[in-house]
Amino acid sequence: MFKKISGLFLAIALLLSVPACSMPDAIFSDGMGSQTDEDASREAAEIYSFSFTLGELQLELPTKFSVMSSRGWKISEAAENADEDSPAPANNTKIYTSDSTLEAGEYSDYLPLAKDNSVITAKFYNDGSRQKGITDCLVVGIGLDAEFENEPEFILHKDNLSIGVGYDEVIDACGKPSYIEKTLKSTGELVAINDVKLMETDEDTVNTLYYKLTDHSFIAFKIDTVNSSSNRIASITIENDTELYKLYDYSKELKYKPDNIDLYKGPNLLGKQFTDFAYKFEGNLYTLPLPVRKLLDDGWVFVREYGERIPMGTTVDGLIMRKGNLAMKMMVHNYDTKYAHTAVNCYVISMEAALTGPNASILLSKGITLGSTEKDLVDALGKDYAKKHPVVDEEGNYLASSGNDKYDIPDMPDCYIQKTVGEEFTVYSCVMPDDVPTITLPVSITDIGDIGSELLGETRKHIDVYVSNDTHLIYRFYLQNCPEYVVDEAKIIEEQLEAQREKEREEWKKQQEEKENNNG
Repeated sequence: MFKKISGLFLAIALLLSVPACSMPDAIFSDGMGSQTDEDASREAAEIYSFSFTLGELQLELPTKFSVMSSRGWKISEAAENADEDSPAPANNTKIYTSDSTLEAGEYSDYLPLAKDNSVITAKFYNDGSRQKGITDCLVVGIGLDAEFENEPEFILHKDNLSIGVGYDEVIDACGKPSYIEKTLKSTGELVAINDVKLMETDEDTVNTLYYKLTDHSFIAFKIDTVNSSSNRIASITIENDTELYKLYDYSKELKYKPDNIDLYKGPNLLGKQFTDFAYKFEGNLYTLPLPVRKLLDDGWVFVREYGERIPMGTTVDGLIMRKGNLAMKMMVHNYDTKYAHTAVNCYVISMEAALTGPNASILLSKGITLGSTEKDLVDALGKDYAKKHPVVDEEGNYLASSGNDKYDIPDMPDCYIQKTVGEEFTVYSCVMPDDVPTITLPVSITDIGDIGSELLGETRKHIDVYVSNDTHLIYRFYLQNCPEYVVDEAKIIEEQLEAQREKEREEWKKQQEEKENNNG
């Protein structure tokens, strides 16, 4: 099993290290950062079925442990051998055995499973609302390693990939990985992600190729590059905690286009400052909020079926789209003034790129990109941005000990930087003024109720930049822009009254027709 360095978010995505501040604020070439087209993206979905053959078993993750135990697989005695007299693990780490219980939403570590002389590892997850015994939970992860003795036959469906297959065969079957981690062979410590070096070392390293949708939906191939004559898969980890659905046919939804979709006018230039919210993502210039159908036009597809209708004025989180092996989770908002819609006819209000999955190319104003340094970011914000204001809580108490600072940005009126120093990352949040939306989209709510209702939402406008405290490199961007809504309360009430009058007229007309029929 491969090891991970502490402090990296699996949810973060990255791009090649590009010298910050070297890109002009101008139109960029169309070829930069391009990925696959929609057809290739749909073909790439085969790997994300998370189906495989394990011995005589055909499985698809997640699966009930009873399916495996009925065929002889059991939690190995090796998992039961924790010495009761040994000191407690660091940080009170929980030791999982066949007698363990999992709380609702809890994941176990990878545990050894054995059948006859064969050994694999498995990860368990409690998807219920109550505590369960580990053997009553779902198996969401399976791991195989060339070092295991008598490893069972394992074939990843469709692609016929297994332990010992070469690097080139993985790439031919699955395409370019979401990202590649280089780790020390001896400790598993992270050395680099793609072309971004995180540490210098003369020790032997191995590469792990990730094909990833979410933190708990991925396939990882560890390639033994130490022995250059092999360059073959040394271990495979396949993990998925969510039932997958077929891609749904949204062609009918595309036939209807809400009027507000035409309000979107994409930028022609990269923004000169962060408040412009114009950035380059995978070779395309965008600004938020962004119509979902624009991403569809640019080759992105839905990872999971998403045919539910989103009520007007409502935000839904967790929509996942994919382009090739880049998968991104985003928030979507329905700005239509009359109807509920599926996501196809709504707006994306958040996008991200970071060090691990999706390994998306992104370029913000003043040349800031993933791999830029913290100094590059501070220089881009402006030398005068260090006009500091104390951060206070709701009761007015100064939060000096929290590691939080707040700064004005002279070149960006009414904006400020919220700097939060955490254990692993320093986050610079560029917060925009609420009353200056990038685009104005009117929203009518059928049931106005409380004017401050959550149904009306709230303005959310910020760009968060995550900088590693170890390397001082930018690891992640998170952008969100949900413009404030223009709500004409009087018009809404009048529409409601007119609807009620129309209903009364229809009822009166129906009653008159019934009387005429009875008299006849």
